[in-house]
Amino acid sequence: MTDGHQQFFDNLDFFDEQHCTRIDDELKWARGQCPIVHTNFGGGMHVLTHYADLRTVAVHPEIFSSARPAIMDVPLALPPLDLDPPLHADFRAFLNRPLSRAALVRYQPTIEQLADDLIDGFIDDGEVEFVSRFAIPFTAGTLAKVVLDDDNEERLQRGIDAVTIVSEQGTPESFAAVVGLAAELMAEREADPRDDFLQSVIEAKVAGERALTQDERLGLITMLLLGGLDTTRGALAYIGRYLAEVPGLEERLREPDWAERGLDELLRFTSTVSVMGRVVVQDNDLLGIPLVKGDRVAMHYRSGNRDAGKFNDPDRLDLDRFPNPQIAFGIGIHRCVGQHMARLQLEIGVNRLLARLTNFRVVPGTTVRPTVGVSLGSPEKLHLQFDRVS
Repeated sequence: MTDGHQQFFDNLDFFDEQHCTRIDDELKWARGQCPIVHTNFGGGMHVLTHYADLRTVAVHPEIFSSARPAIMDVPLALPPLDLDPPLHADFRAFLNRPLSRAALVRYQPTIEQLADDLIDGFIDDGEVEFVSRFAIPFTAGTLAKVVLDDDNEERLQRGIDAVTIVSEQGTPESFAAVVGLAAELMAEREADPRDDFLQSVIEAKVAGERALTQDERLGLITMLLLGGLDTTRGALAYIGRYLAEVPGLEERLREPDWAERGLDELLRFTSTVSVMGRVVVQDNDLLGIPLVKGDRVAMHYRSGNRDAGKFNDPDRLDLDRFPNPQIAFGIGIHRCVGQHMARLQLEIGVNRLLARLTNFRVVPGTTVRPTVGVSLGSPEKLHLQFDRVS
């Protein structure tokens, strides 16, 4: 049996549908038997499945570099995701303020109105394909209005399509359209300066007050497009499914303080950014196995969030779980710079849906097909029926 498990990891393809269907069960086996398991994927890497090992790597960026954060090679640097100290801190310094909770909360009425406008578009139908008509346009619209200050709907749709391909295929070629969109946005802002987030990227200074290079600007905007158009969408799609399938969840999410603990648990349980990469830059045995310079490790955050050594009964969705040191946004200095925006979107999205809709159920005869790739398992399509709140 063990040979069968190791054979699975030997041949693992993070973008293969059948492999993605099995991977949660295989990771559970690995956590119990060999918490660091080798795979031949991407030229070979060690998959970390235990929470403690993920933390060890996160607190030692001088040994485990973020220079190759994707599990497949990409054609463009994506700062600050692929930066190590000290340059990483310079990028976070100018990104943290505009993406802080305090800075974003002023957009709450705008985000609430976006959600209500989308609900208006399907509430009379009594059912909806939730991903394409709410989860995607809600998260994409928020990114466009709050971060990009861009009302070009055709360009936004191109962004959605391009990011979806990147998420599901992960090839260098699939990044080209996203980088092209980033270039469009930067060129427009350079020609027509505004007082907004993109302008702050153009004017940012790092490493002794030098301006960002054009590649750094493009990479940063590409990184925001990838995160803003994919990962939060996946978490929201998961929540839509759980509202239809998990008894009592709707009632729990109607409680005024549901987000104080419940949002962390939903993030832990969904873990839509499932895996990221690191490169070993110093020979070491910090993880209990010999690693040499040039080895790659896959940080499997989704596995860490299901580690029974860290979370009691980890395969159960428990909105009262406390404490909840979930790592859905990563861990350490590279914890997601967009986490506050994601939290705000999810909280508002759930609140507006439940303010107007109730009694969610999956449309009979439809299939909930999960996505593949880095945003593992979230529904690709989700046909829901619902009732109006009386």
